[in-house]
Amino acid sequence: MAWLSLANRAVSGLERISIFGASLCMVSMMLVVVLDVGMRYVFRAPLSWSYDLVANFLMVGAALLAVSETFRHGGHVAVNLFRSRMSRNVRRWADAASALMVIPVLLAMVVTGWQSTVRAVVRDETIPGVVAWPMWASYILVPLGIGLLLLRMMIHFADLVSGGEGHVPDSADQHAHRSAPAAGSRSEEDDR
Repeated sequence: MAWLSLANRAVSGLERISIFGASLCMVSMMLVVVLDVGMRYVFRAPLSWSYDLVANFLMVGAALLAVSETFRHGGHVAVNLFRSRMSRNVRRWADAASALMVIPVLLAMVVTGWQSTVRAVVRDETIPGVVAWPMWASYILVPLGIGLLLLRMMIHFADLVSGGEGHVPDSADQHAHRSAPAAGSRSEEDDR
């Protein structure tokens, strides 16, 4: 299906931008923490604003902006006790049923996150402290990150019900391939 391939490429592009944002949050978090520790122990003058910035913005951004890309690569925790015993077709339909159950939950999270963001903007909500950080800047990360995961999940579901294997690798299969390659088979490194 051409539209599915186009949608997958578009969402993959957004995921690359999002994972770059998550990476910036991680790097910023490390720099702020190192600076805070240095200031605390060398100059006895800790950064009073660092905890709020790290806990309410950078950690949230690092987690939520990476969630869709992590799903796309099959990196989320999965229980594969029964999956390995299923036929490929049964596994595909089980994955489709699972995606169908997750989609409304993700949609509710996006809507609630957006409503919280709008409310924080309208009420001019801030975090009480040395720096009055705007709460909407933290809240907006929920609809952005989870919204991207919602799009990825919808593409995954559409591909599964249209007969494809889904746009997410099977983590159990990946783990098996990484840990013990079959005798006589070529590894990814051999192909390079």
